[in-house]
Amino acid sequence: MAAPVTTHSRTIIKAAGLDVELRRGGRGAPLLVVHGEFGLPGWLDAYARLAEHFDVIAPSLPGYGDTTRPDWIMGVHDLAAWVTWFAREIGISSPVHLLGCSMGGWVGAELATVAPEFIDKLVLVGPMGLKPEKGEIFDYFLESGLTGVRRAFHTPEGSAEFMKYWGRDLSPEELDTVEQHREMTCRIAWKPYMHSLTLRHLLPGVRTPTLIVQGREDAITPLDCGRLFQSAIPGARLTLIEACGHAPDMEKPAEFSAMVAAFLNE
Repeated sequence: MAAPVTTHSRTIIKAAGLDVELRRGGRGAPLLVVHGEFGLPGWLDAYARLAEHFDVIAPSLPGYGDTTRPDWIMGVHDLAAWVTWFAREIGISSPVHLLGCSMGGWVGAELATVAPEFIDKLVLVGPMGLKPEKGEIFDYFLESGLTGVRRAFHTPEGSAEFMKYWGRDLSPEELDTVEQHREMTCRIAWKPYMHSLTLRHLLPGVRTPTLIVQGREDAITPLDCGRLFQSAIPGARLTLIEACGHAPDMEKPAEFSAMVAAFLNE
């Protein structure tokens, strides 16, 4: 892969009824990033690498980062509807490649079931949305926010991005942001906890080419979740990244971005 694109923009724009924090960089076909329950801490190394091949578009979802928290967004289906509205308003032509991480993978899967014309290729990273048959999804609300973040990494101190964003004494404002994200996630995905009662029945209708990526040592989403997505979506592939936890985009950015780029360029 070519040198990462470290130059990007971070702006606050008005779109889809909200003030939206938007990071964007690169060139090529649009790649829309839907982040997970930790929010989007910055322009990640994986996005910089992918931006050598794609126009990487990474908004902070409603209630995360510096994006407005509207009262009406109460579930993942609402988020999915908002994502399509956002894409239309900023002029992204569809179909787009979509990369969804953790809870964002759940959003992407919902979109693939109801708006197949919106997505060209779909990448689900440690996706939530299906109740595992083996194991349990980690309960973020029984532990502190930072405990959940640490648990998302197989070796936190070995991850440059964990150390950059969370591996230090955080300011009161940064700690408030961690709790803000946890509170918004609670509103969206508390009951039933981090899964849908209907999604698994709708996934067999998906025809979008789909890659599922999961860290072998994922301690947030059981590996069974990835296997359930693979078996439910026709033709989906599942790839495990060794010595990696729930956030391969941050823990193994070079390997992750090369794998994603290869799939999207097929």
